[in-house]
Amino acid sequence: MPSPALFDWMRAPAATGKLRYLAHYLGSLTVVIATLGYTLESHWHIALPQAAFWTALLGHLALTLVAWHRTLLREDSNTGLYLAVLLLSTLLLGSLLQAAGGHTNPLISLLLLPVAMGAATLRWQATVLLALTTLALYAVLMRWYEPLQGQHGMHGHAQFMELHLLGMWLTFLLSVALLVGVVLPLTVTMQHQQEQIARQREQMLRDERLVALATFAASVTHQLGTPLSTLAVLVDDLQQAPKDAAQAEDLALMTRQVGHCKSILQSLAQRADDVRQGRRQRERVADVVQRLREQFALLHPARQLRLAAPAAPDWEVLCDVTLEQALLNLLDNAAQAGAGDPQLDLQREGDWLCLRLRDEGSGIPEAIRAQLGQPFVSSRSGGTGLGLFLSHAGIERLGGTLRLESSGAGTLAEVRLPLAPAGSGLA
Repeated sequence: MPSPALFDWMRAPAATGKLRYLAHYLGSLTVVIATLGYTLESHWHIALPQAAFWTALLGHLALTLVAWHRTLLREDSNTGLYLAVLLLSTLLLGSLLQAAGGHTNPLISLLLLPVAMGAATLRWQATVLLALTTLALYAVLMRWYEPLQGQHGMHGHAQFMELHLLGMWLTFLLSVALLVGVVLPLTVTMQHQQEQIARQREQMLRDERLVALATFAASVTHQLGTPLSTLAVLVDDLQQAPKDAAQAEDLALMTRQVGHCKSILQSLAQRADDVRQGRRQRERVADVVQRLREQFALLHPARQLRLAAPAAPDWEVLCDVTLEQALLNLLDNAAQAGAGDPQLDLQREGDWLCLRLRDEGSGIPEAIRAQLGQPFVSSRSGGTGLGLFLSHAGIERLGGTLRLESSGAGTLAEVRLPLAPAGSGLA
């Protein structure tokens, strides 16, 4: 007795999109059967067996309505039900063909369509079952069938060939429609899913590298904390010893610098922990820009960041500490690329904040343009390539994008970030 686990694939859910393709397929077969009955009787005066014709027609119409009903209501269906509908449709079509010429019917190739549908939308087990069913059905139709009424009394062989060629054309037309209407959309969907998976995998790799760098930074701060604490104790001891005015001034400066270093390490440790924990908070865009201008002025005292337009007071983003560092890296690159002051343009585009940063440098060399954003790839001599990598990783972690456009007149860095929805706070 076969194990129930062998049929687990039948209980797998069938997507609503696949049910829509099934409804289209069944509807097309319904139209073909109705057209076949009308054409044979009106043009060639061949009457199909009424019982077989109406059973196949009404059966396919009912299956089509059921498939559309489940599609419109988005009701859950499993692979077993999908397969059962296809098998029932195949048997209905086979019963009509058996009563209308069997394998001599010009539409006998329609038996290939359920196999194609199964291969395009179902698992391989279902496709094999459909293939075996149609092969067995074709073998039966070769042995047991009812000739078309009047088939041998038509006006010679030419009229029969005309009917056969018409059937071949109709089968070819349906096969093309199946490929274009079902297989092509499924292929496009699969390609889109593969692209999304590739983007997500790349994003995960960037996040892992960013977390690894944050962990390394936390380890460095911990290792530097001990010698700094030792230096602080030594400075305190030296302040207790006799000293002249110059020495007292030097010790006071050392005390301030050691305290400043400890403050920097504490801030670095906090930022590293925020990155690893994924903590975010609401920030006004104007405040972020103001801090950027202040930090940029510390890095480049002789330069200033020019704003094309100030940020509106109600613009807010959900961000973490990586955002300012990412934007500061871009500003530093722009300052080092050209002699002019970089310009930052802020615009709101729907629910997105768009920051465009322009420099007046010579642009990014074509040879490395496609590799920028990867670690250890830099357009500057002596650069590590980590700045732009961290900018990409930090911005994409916040749901944004970073795009670079370069020419001989300079480089444009465009950052797009989602604006914080109303009422959101810490994330």
